[in-house]
Amino acid sequence: MLQFIHSVFYASQQDGTSINRLYLLWAMIKRKRMFHLIVTLPTLVMACYYGFIASNIYISETQFIIRQPEKKSTSSLGQFLQSAGLTSSRDDTYVVRDYMLSRDALKSIDSNMNLRKAFSKSDIDFFSRFDPLKIDDSFEMFYKYYKDIITIDVDTASTICTLKTKAYSPQLAYSINEALLFLGEALVNQLNDRARKDIISVASQEVEAAEEASKAAALALSEYRNRQTLFDPSQQSSLQLQQVAKLQSDLIDVRGQLTQLRSFAAESPYIKALEKRAAELQREIQGEMSKVTGGVGSISQKMAAFERLTLERDYMDKRLATALASLQEAKVEANRQQLYLAKIVLPNTPDTALYPRRGANIVLTFLCCLLLYGIFRLLYAGVKEHQS
Repeated sequence: MLQFIHSVFYASQQDGTSINRLYLLWAMIKRKRMFHLIVTLPTLVMACYYGFIASNIYISETQFIIRQPEKKSTSSLGQFLQSAGLTSSRDDTYVVRDYMLSRDALKSIDSNMNLRKAFSKSDIDFFSRFDPLKIDDSFEMFYKYYKDIITIDVDTASTICTLKTKAYSPQLAYSINEALLFLGEALVNQLNDRARKDIISVASQEVEAAEEASKAAALALSEYRNRQTLFDPSQQSSLQLQQVAKLQSDLIDVRGQLTQLRSFAAESPYIKALEKRAAELQREIQGEMSKVTGGVGSISQKMAAFERLTLERDYMDKRLATALASLQEAKVEANRQQLYLAKIVLPNTPDTALYPRRGANIVLTFLCCLLLYGIFRLLYAGVKEHQS
Protein backbone atom coordinates (compact mmCIF):
# COMPACT_ATOMS: atom_id res chain seq x y z
CA MET A 1 0.00 0.00 0.00
CA LEU A 2 2.77 2.41 0.96
CA GLN A 3 4.70 1.60 -2.20
CA PHE A 4 1.60 2.19 -4.28
CA ILE A 5 1.00 5.62 -2.76
CA HIS A 6 4.66 6.43 -3.20
CA SER A 7 4.50 5.53 -6.93
CA VAL A 8 1.36 7.58 -7.39
CA PHE A 9 3.10 10.50 -5.68
CA TYR A 10 5.93 10.45 -8.24
CA ALA A 11 3.57 9.77 -11.15
CA SER A 12 1.48 12.86 -10.38
CA GLN A 13 4.21 15.46 -10.20
CA GLN A 14 2.61 17.55 -12.96
CA ASP A 15 -0.61 18.03 -10.93
CA GLY A 16 0.20 20.34 -8.00
CA THR A 17 -3.02 19.63 -6.04
CA SER A 18 -2.59 15.89 -6.27
CA ILE A 19 1.03 16.21 -5.26
CA ASN A 20 0.16 18.13 -2.09
CA ARG A 21 -2.59 15.72 -1.12
CA LEU A 22 -0.48 12.65 -1.67
CA TYR A 23 2.42 14.20 0.23
CA LEU A 24 0.21 14.93 3.22
CA LEU A 25 -1.19 11.40 3.10
CA TRP A 26 2.34 9.95 2.96
CA ALA A 27 3.55 12.14 5.87
CA MET A 28 0.53 11.16 7.97
CA ILE A 29 1.14 7.46 7.43
CA LYS A 30 4.83 7.83 8.25
CA ARG A 31 3.99 9.81 11.39
CA LYS A 32 1.51 7.21 12.61
CA ARG A 33 3.94 4.43 11.87
CA MET A 34 6.61 6.21 13.89
CA PHE A 35 4.15 6.84 16.75
CA HIS A 36 3.10 3.21 16.85
CA LEU A 37 6.70 2.06 16.71
CA ILE A 38 7.95 4.35 19.48
CA VAL A 39 4.88 4.66 21.72
CA THR A 40 2.16 2.13 21.03
CA LEU A 41 4.25 -1.00 20.58
CA PRO A 42 6.44 -0.60 23.73
CA THR A 43 3.38 0.29 25.80
CA LEU A 44 1.53 -2.81 24.57
CA VAL A 45 4.59 -4.99 25.28
CA MET A 46 4.90 -3.63 28.82
CA ALA A 47 1.16 -3.96 29.35
CA CYS A 48 1.30 -7.62 28.33
CA TYR A 49 4.37 -8.23 30.51
CA TYR A 50 3.09 -6.55 33.67
CA GLY A 51 -0.48 -7.64 33.10
CA PHE A 52 0.05 -11.33 32.38
CA ILE A 53 3.70 -12.36 32.81
CA ALA A 54 5.49 -10.46 35.61
CA SER A 55 5.63 -12.37 38.90
CA ASN A 56 4.43 -10.88 42.17
CA ILE A 57 7.22 -9.65 44.48
CA TYR A 58 6.63 -9.93 48.21
CA ILE A 59 8.70 -7.95 50.73
CA SER A 60 9.32 -8.90 54.36
CA GLU A 61 10.63 -6.05 56.52
CA THR A 62 12.19 -5.91 59.98
CA GLN A 63 14.07 -3.36 62.07
CA PHE A 64 16.81 -4.00 64.61
CA ILE A 65 19.58 -2.24 66.47
CA ILE A 66 22.86 -3.36 68.04
CA ARG A 67 23.00 -2.28 71.70
CA GLN A 68 25.63 -2.50 74.41
CA PRO A 69 25.63 -1.65 78.15
CA GLU A 70 26.81 1.87 78.77
CA LYS A 71 30.19 1.93 80.43
CA LYS A 72 30.15 3.71 83.76
CA SER A 73 32.96 5.93 84.96
CA THR A 74 34.67 4.94 88.18
CA SER A 75 35.29 8.53 89.25
CA SER A 76 32.70 10.48 91.18
CA LEU A 77 32.64 13.20 88.54
CA GLY A 78 32.16 10.63 85.80
CA GLN A 79 29.36 8.97 87.73
CA PHE A 80 27.72 12.36 88.16
CA LEU A 81 27.95 13.14 84.46
CA GLN A 82 26.98 9.68 83.18
CA SER A 83 23.77 7.81 83.72
CA ALA A 84 23.25 4.09 83.58
CA GLY A 85 21.56 2.70 80.51
CA LEU A 86 22.13 1.29 77.06
CA THR A 87 23.89 2.86 74.13
CA SER A 88 23.92 1.94 70.47
CA SER A 89 27.07 0.52 68.93
CA ARG A 90 27.55 2.24 65.59
CA ASP A 91 30.62 0.32 64.43
CA ASP A 92 29.14 -3.08 65.28
CA THR A 93 25.94 -2.13 63.47
CA TYR A 94 27.85 -1.75 60.22
CA VAL A 95 29.75 -4.97 60.95
CA VAL A 96 26.46 -6.89 61.23
CA ARG A 97 25.07 -5.20 58.10
CA ASP A 98 28.14 -6.06 56.03
CA TYR A 99 28.03 -9.65 57.28
CA MET A 100 24.39 -10.05 56.27
CA LEU A 101 25.32 -8.89 52.77
CA SER A 102 28.42 -11.08 52.60
CA ARG A 103 29.10 -14.31 50.77
CA ASP A 104 29.39 -16.16 54.08
CA ALA A 105 25.83 -15.27 55.01
CA LEU A 106 24.60 -16.32 51.55
CA LYS A 107 26.44 -19.65 51.81
CA SER A 108 24.84 -20.35 55.16
CA ILE A 109 21.33 -19.49 53.98
CA ASP A 110 21.72 -21.25 50.65
CA SER A 111 22.95 -24.44 52.30
CA ASN A 112 19.94 -24.48 54.65
CA MET A 113 17.20 -23.16 52.36
CA ASN A 114 18.49 -23.99 48.84
CA LEU A 115 17.84 -20.46 47.61
CA ARG A 116 19.22 -21.06 44.14
CA LYS A 117 16.57 -23.66 43.48
CA ALA A 118 13.87 -21.49 45.04
CA PHE A 119 14.70 -18.53 42.77
CA SER A 120 15.11 -20.70 39.67
CA LYS A 121 11.58 -22.15 39.66
CA SER A 122 9.69 -22.10 36.40
CA ASP A 123 6.67 -20.33 37.95
CA ILE A 124 8.83 -17.18 38.27
CA ASP A 125 8.76 -15.11 35.10
CA PHE A 126 11.68 -15.40 32.72
CA PHE A 127 13.13 -11.95 33.39
CA SER A 128 12.97 -12.27 37.19
CA ARG A 129 14.19 -15.80 37.87
CA PHE A 130 17.83 -16.69 38.46
CA ASP A 131 19.74 -18.02 35.46
CA PRO A 132 16.71 -18.33 33.16
CA LEU A 133 18.79 -19.61 30.23
CA LYS A 134 20.60 -22.23 32.39
CA ILE A 135 23.95 -20.82 31.29
CA ASP A 136 25.74 -19.91 34.53
CA ASP A 137 24.38 -20.91 37.91
CA SER A 138 27.67 -20.33 39.75
CA PHE A 139 27.81 -18.99 43.28
CA GLU A 140 29.25 -15.66 42.15
CA MET A 141 26.39 -15.07 39.74
CA PHE A 142 23.90 -15.97 42.43
CA TYR A 143 25.68 -13.62 44.85
CA LYS A 144 25.06 -10.76 42.40
CA TYR A 145 21.42 -11.86 42.22
CA TYR A 146 21.31 -12.06 46.05
CA LYS A 147 22.42 -8.46 46.47
CA ASP A 148 19.38 -7.35 44.46
CA ILE A 149 16.91 -9.10 46.76
CA ILE A 150 18.43 -7.94 50.07
CA THR A 151 18.32 -4.31 51.20
CA ILE A 152 19.72 -3.06 54.53
CA ASP A 153 19.45 0.64 55.34
CA VAL A 154 21.11 2.13 58.44
CA ASP A 155 19.78 5.33 59.97
CA THR A 156 22.91 7.37 60.65
CA ALA A 157 21.24 9.24 63.53
CA SER A 158 19.67 6.35 65.46
CA THR A 159 21.73 3.46 63.94
CA ILE A 160 18.49 1.53 63.44
CA CYS A 161 18.80 -1.02 60.64
CA THR A 162 15.89 -1.71 58.29
CA LEU A 163 16.20 -5.10 56.62
CA LYS A 164 14.04 -5.84 53.57
CA THR A 165 14.00 -9.17 51.75
CA LYS A 166 12.34 -9.70 48.38
CA ALA A 167 10.97 -13.01 47.17
CA TYR A 168 8.29 -14.40 44.92
CA SER A 169 6.34 -16.00 47.75
CA PRO A 170 5.39 -14.52 51.15
CA GLN A 171 6.83 -17.42 53.16
CA LEU A 172 10.17 -17.34 51.38
CA ALA A 173 10.56 -13.61 51.98
CA TYR A 174 9.81 -14.13 55.67
CA SER A 175 12.15 -17.13 55.95
CA ILE A 176 15.08 -15.25 54.42
CA ASN A 177 14.49 -12.30 56.74
CA GLU A 178 14.32 -14.54 59.79
CA ALA A 179 17.44 -16.43 58.73
CA LEU A 180 19.44 -13.22 58.32
CA LEU A 181 18.38 -12.03 61.77
CA PHE A 182 19.47 -15.37 63.22
CA LEU A 183 22.87 -15.06 61.51
CA GLY A 184 23.21 -11.50 62.81
CA GLU A 185 22.53 -12.63 66.37
CA ALA A 186 25.01 -15.49 65.96
CA LEU A 187 27.66 -13.02 64.79
CA VAL A 188 27.02 -10.74 67.79
CA ASN A 189 27.32 -13.72 70.14
CA GLN A 190 30.54 -14.75 68.42
CA LEU A 191 31.95 -11.26 68.91
CA ASN A 192 30.94 -11.40 72.57
CA ASP A 193 32.58 -14.80 73.07
CA ARG A 194 35.77 -13.64 71.42
CA ALA A 195 35.92 -10.48 73.54
CA ARG A 196 35.12 -12.51 76.66
CA LYS A 197 37.91 -14.98 75.96
CA ASP A 198 40.37 -12.19 75.22
CA ILE A 199 39.57 -10.33 78.45
CA ILE A 200 39.74 -13.43 80.66
CA SER A 201 42.82 -14.74 78.85
CA VAL A 202 44.80 -11.55 79.47
CA ALA A 203 43.71 -11.42 83.12
CA SER A 204 44.52 -15.12 83.61
CA GLN A 205 47.98 -14.69 82.12
CA GLU A 206 48.65 -11.82 84.52
CA VAL A 207 47.51 -13.96 87.46
CA GLU A 208 49.80 -16.80 86.40
CA ALA A 209 52.77 -14.44 86.05
CA ALA A 210 52.01 -12.86 89.45
CA GLU A 211 51.73 -16.30 91.08
CA GLU A 212 55.09 -17.36 89.69
CA ALA A 213 56.72 -14.11 90.84
CA SER A 214 55.14 -14.40 94.30
CA LYS A 215 56.31 -17.99 94.69
CA ALA A 216 59.82 -17.05 93.58
CA ALA A 217 59.97 -14.16 96.06
CA ALA A 218 58.70 -16.31 98.95
CA LEU A 219 61.16 -19.09 98.07
CA ALA A 220 64.08 -16.64 97.94
CA LEU A 221 63.18 -15.28 101.38
CA SER A 222 62.84 -18.77 102.82
CA GLU A 223 66.18 -19.88 101.42
CA TYR A 224 67.84 -16.77 102.85
CA ARG A 225 66.40 -17.48 106.29
CA ASN A 226 67.61 -21.08 106.20
CA ARG A 227 71.02 -20.10 104.93
CA GLN A 228 71.52 -17.34 107.51
CA THR A 229 69.66 -19.11 110.34
CA LEU A 230 67.59 -15.98 110.60
CA PHE A 231 63.84 -15.85 110.99
CA ASP A 232 63.11 -12.26 112.01
CA PRO A 233 66.11 -9.94 112.33
CA SER A 234 64.18 -7.28 114.21
CA GLN A 235 63.07 -9.72 116.90
CA GLN A 236 66.46 -11.39 117.05
CA SER A 237 68.30 -8.06 117.31
CA SER A 238 65.88 -7.05 120.05
CA LEU A 239 66.72 -10.22 121.97
CA GLN A 240 70.43 -9.55 121.45
CA LEU A 241 70.09 -6.01 122.71
CA GLN A 242 68.14 -7.23 125.72
CA GLN A 243 70.98 -9.64 126.45
CA VAL A 244 73.51 -6.80 126.11
CA ALA A 245 71.45 -4.64 128.46
CA LYS A 246 71.41 -7.43 131.04
CA LEU A 247 75.20 -7.89 130.71
CA GLN A 248 75.74 -4.16 131.03
CA SER A 249 73.61 -4.15 134.15
CA ASP A 250 75.73 -7.00 135.61
CA LEU A 251 78.86 -5.10 134.63
CA ILE A 252 77.65 -2.02 136.46
CA ASP A 253 76.98 -4.08 139.57
CA VAL A 254 80.41 -5.66 139.45
CA ARG A 255 82.09 -2.32 138.95
CA GLY A 256 80.14 -0.92 141.90
CA GLN A 257 81.32 -3.75 144.08
CA LEU A 258 84.90 -3.14 142.94
CA THR A 259 84.68 0.52 143.85
CA GLN A 260 83.41 -0.28 147.33
CA LEU A 261 86.07 -2.90 147.95
CA ARG A 262 88.85 -0.63 146.73
CA SER A 263 87.63 2.09 149.02
CA PHE A 264 87.13 0.06 152.20
CA ALA A 265 89.18 -3.14 151.65
CA ALA A 266 91.96 -2.52 149.22
CA GLU A 267 93.73 -5.76 150.15
CA SER A 268 90.64 -7.96 149.75
CA PRO A 269 91.21 -11.12 147.65
CA TYR A 270 87.75 -10.63 146.03
CA ILE A 271 89.02 -7.63 144.03
CA LYS A 272 90.87 -9.79 141.48
CA ALA A 273 87.86 -12.04 141.12
CA LEU A 274 85.59 -9.08 140.51
CA GLU A 275 88.06 -7.56 138.07
CA LYS A 276 88.15 -10.86 136.19
CA ARG A 277 84.36 -10.99 136.23
CA ALA A 278 84.17 -7.42 134.93
CA ALA A 279 86.54 -8.24 132.08
CA GLU A 280 84.51 -11.31 131.15
CA LEU A 281 81.32 -9.25 131.14
CA GLN A 282 82.97 -6.63 128.93
CA ARG A 283 84.03 -9.28 126.44
CA GLU A 284 80.54 -10.79 126.41
CA ILE A 285 79.01 -7.36 125.82
CA GLN A 286 81.36 -6.71 122.91
CA GLY A 287 80.64 -10.16 121.51
CA GLU A 288 76.89 -9.68 121.67
CA MET A 289 77.13 -6.18 120.22
CA SER A 290 79.24 -7.45 117.35
CA LYS A 291 76.46 -9.90 116.53
CA VAL A 292 74.08 -6.95 116.17
CA THR A 293 76.15 -4.15 114.65
CA GLY A 294 79.37 -5.81 113.66
CA GLY A 295 80.77 -6.54 110.21
CA VAL A 296 79.75 -9.19 107.68
CA GLY A 297 77.46 -11.71 109.33
CA SER A 298 76.01 -9.30 111.86
CA ILE A 299 72.27 -8.87 112.17
CA SER A 300 72.45 -5.31 110.85
CA GLN A 301 74.15 -6.56 107.68
CA LYS A 302 71.72 -9.44 107.32
CA MET A 303 68.76 -7.15 107.90
CA ALA A 304 69.39 -5.15 104.68
CA ALA A 305 69.15 -8.25 102.48
CA PHE A 306 66.28 -9.58 104.60
CA GLU A 307 64.27 -6.36 104.22
CA ARG A 308 64.93 -6.29 100.47
CA LEU A 309 63.62 -9.85 100.08
CA THR A 310 60.70 -9.09 102.37
CA LEU A 311 59.73 -5.99 100.37
CA GLU A 312 59.97 -7.96 97.15
CA ARG A 313 57.77 -10.70 98.58
CA ASP A 314 55.20 -8.16 99.82
CA TYR A 315 55.19 -6.41 96.44
CA MET A 316 54.62 -9.69 94.61
CA ASP A 317 51.84 -10.58 97.03
CA LYS A 318 50.14 -7.26 96.32
CA ARG A 319 50.64 -7.79 92.61
CA LEU A 320 49.02 -11.21 92.89
CA ALA A 321 46.11 -9.77 94.87
CA THR A 322 45.62 -7.07 92.23
CA ALA A 323 45.77 -9.63 89.42
CA LEU A 324 43.20 -11.83 91.16
CA ALA A 325 40.91 -8.84 91.65
CA SER A 326 41.32 -7.94 87.97
CA LEU A 327 40.52 -11.50 86.95
CA GLN A 328 37.39 -11.51 89.07
CA GLU A 329 36.33 -8.18 87.60
CA ALA A 330 37.04 -9.48 84.10
CA LYS A 331 34.86 -12.53 84.76
CA VAL A 332 32.04 -10.35 86.05
CA GLU A 333 32.32 -8.12 82.98
CA ALA A 334 32.54 -11.12 80.68
CA ASN A 335 29.39 -12.63 82.16
CA ARG A 336 27.49 -9.58 80.99
CA GLN A 337 26.55 -9.65 77.32
CA GLN A 338 28.59 -6.84 75.85
CA LEU A 339 26.54 -6.61 72.66
CA TYR A 340 23.13 -7.81 71.66
CA LEU A 341 20.82 -7.50 68.71
CA ALA A 342 17.51 -5.91 69.72
CA LYS A 343 14.59 -6.49 67.38
CA ILE A 344 12.49 -3.34 67.12
CA VAL A 345 10.09 -4.64 64.46
CA LEU A 346 9.73 -8.38 63.96
CA PRO A 347 9.80 -9.84 60.44
CA ASN A 348 6.39 -9.84 58.80
CA THR A 349 4.83 -12.34 56.45
CA PRO A 350 3.48 -10.16 53.62
CA ASP A 351 -0.11 -10.85 52.63
CA THR A 352 -0.01 -8.92 49.37
CA ALA A 353 2.56 -8.22 46.69
CA LEU A 354 4.01 -4.71 46.75
CA TYR A 355 5.77 -5.11 43.42
CA PRO A 356 5.58 -4.86 40.51
CA ARG A 357 3.34 -1.80 40.38
CA ARG A 358 1.69 -2.86 37.20
CA GLY A 359 -0.52 0.13 36.39
CA ALA A 360 2.13 2.66 37.39
CA ASN A 361 4.79 0.90 35.32
CA ILE A 362 2.55 0.78 32.23
CA VAL A 363 1.65 4.47 32.54
CA LEU A 364 5.30 5.36 33.15
CA THR A 365 6.30 3.40 30.05
CA PHE A 366 3.69 5.21 27.98
CA LEU A 367 4.80 8.64 29.21
CA CYS A 368 8.48 7.89 28.64
CA CYS A 369 7.80 6.62 25.13
CA LEU A 370 5.62 9.62 24.43
CA LEU A 371 8.39 11.93 25.58
CA LEU A 372 10.86 10.04 23.42
CA TYR A 373 8.51 10.34 20.46
CA GLY A 374 8.22 14.10 21.01
CA ILE A 375 11.98 14.48 21.14
CA PHE A 376 12.36 12.42 18.00
CA ARG A 377 9.75 14.53 16.19
CA LEU A 378 11.53 17.73 17.16
CA LEU A 379 14.82 16.37 15.89
CA TYR A 380 13.18 15.18 12.66
CA ALA A 381 11.56 18.57 12.10
CA GLY A 382 14.85 20.31 12.72
CA VAL A 383 16.64 18.11 10.20
CA LYS A 384 13.93 18.69 7.56
CA GLU A 385 14.05 22.41 8.11
CA HIS A 386 17.81 22.38 7.80
CA GLN A 387 17.64 20.42 4.52
CA SER A 388 15.03 22.76 3.05
